[in-house]
Amino acid sequence: MSQPADGSALGLEYYGIVLRRQWRVIVGGVVLGALAAGAFLVIIPSTATATTDVTINIISTDPFNASKQASGLLDGTTETQIATSYSVAKDAAEQMGSGVSATEVRRNVEIAAVTGASIVHIAFTSPTASGAHMGADAIADAYLAYRTAQAQSKLNAILQGIEARRTALGADLADANSRISSSAPRSAGANQATSDSALITIELNTLLTQKGVLSQIDTAGGSILTTASQNDITMNPDMTQTLGAGLLAGGVLGLIAAFAINPRDQRLRNALEVSRATNFPVLADIRSKSASIPESRGTLELLRTARERILTDLPINTQVIAIFDDTGGRFPSDIPINLAVVLAQSGLTTHLILPRSSGVFSTTLHTNLDLIEPSPDESGVTYRSRISHNLDATFPTASGRASDLDLDLDLEVSKFIRKRVDELRTEELYFLVVDRAAPRSSVLAALRLSEAAIVVVGLRHSKVDGVADIVTESARLGTAFLGTITVPQERSLPAPNGSTAPDMHDRKSSDADSRAVSSPAQK
Repeated sequence: MSQPADGSALGLEYYGIVLRRQWRVIVGGVVLGALAAGAFLVIIPSTATATTDVTINIISTDPFNASKQASGLLDGTTETQIATSYSVAKDAAEQMGSGVSATEVRRNVEIAAVTGASIVHIAFTSPTASGAHMGADAIADAYLAYRTAQAQSKLNAILQGIEARRTALGADLADANSRISSSAPRSAGANQATSDSALITIELNTLLTQKGVLSQIDTAGGSILTTASQNDITMNPDMTQTLGAGLLAGGVLGLIAAFAINPRDQRLRNALEVSRATNFPVLADIRSKSASIPESRGTLELLRTARERILTDLPINTQVIAIFDDTGGRFPSDIPINLAVVLAQSGLTTHLILPRSSGVFSTTLHTNLDLIEPSPDESGVTYRSRISHNLDATFPTASGRASDLDLDLDLEVSKFIRKRVDELRTEELYFLVVDRAAPRSSVLAALRLSEAAIVVVGLRHSKVDGVADIVTESARLGTAFLGTITVPQERSLPAPNGSTAPDMHDRKSSDADSRAVSSPAQK
């Protein structure tokens, strides 16, 4: 016997069953995740991050070496250290004003150099968007100014080196010219001096050319490509991402909880689960929450369909059908009575035996079934219905002689019911209605006295083990199990005064009523 509430079902079908059964748990997890994300957004202060993009000029110590591109001379680590240095932070803090310190600037700045390009992204985080814009632009300006100063210093050093070399070469050229003048023409000394003079002149011309080129070099540290206000600002924590993460985390936790709870949740929720739990067909899946006796319209057609299925599967010579009411409301529910009505309407003489029913319910039956001609005896009273001449209803009483109670403590399947069953007449059908919450001995007695059994299942009330137990005991006792009829847990009859009668967990008050009054005639 398969049970949807445990993990015996394998594959995607089982996961689908768990999702359908525990969707409320999953939704609850998603809601909790959303609430947690909302609380996080409220508790954690929001910050804004703005980014300024700059392109930098590379000043090399060997500016006349064209073997490398400028971007190849960029060292990301060095640029990060420069941009986050105390000197840059101090200058940026002075630009920002408002009491911002260099330490605070360094703590909230983040530098990212683009690999393969001379571009640097400067990001600054502040509690406000305007502060983030101001900080990113101020750091960019301070960073470029620092690089400009460093480039100019480097260029000045190169020019000083050239000038020192030019001065030395001028002295060497004067010395060579002096040696040319003092040496005999075409002598070895004169020739050497002439050669030295020519070489020195060539080098001097080269130095003068380099100095001219260097004097035209732009020593600006770089320029701003995109200001902070032109770039998108990032809010942290981001509301969309945080809520999305909260919903996702809540959904995952809900799924975990659903699969953890499902094996322990034995309640049956729909007709498919009932069918899987019993391995028997659902004779009728009644979804209307409003009940009436007798039924009409859609529910009536469902009951007629159940009747035809019952008569089709009913074993030969069957006369007693035990109907176990497991709806969880005021006992009995309307389904056994309405099922007896449609069977009687088919022309089959039907006897309805109600071992225990409240005075309110008995009054409802007397009115709605138009019960007449009471036939009382010491153990109960039987009425005939005028809405169907093939239907009668018997109300056994639990009040009798003390000796009877001493000998017969089973208030559900009493001696009167056993006697009634013993007096069966052929071509007639008896419905023995038993509360599923009755003592186990009463349940077994009802199964033993019956040739067939049906369970009325209250969805979200009936449990797998309870329904499966009826199926198991029916098989053990040789009683044919015909199937189940499912109804909503909220299904109820209107009270005689027009209000809705209590329908949930009212067994104790019903017991008290049944012991005091079994029918209006006895009262």
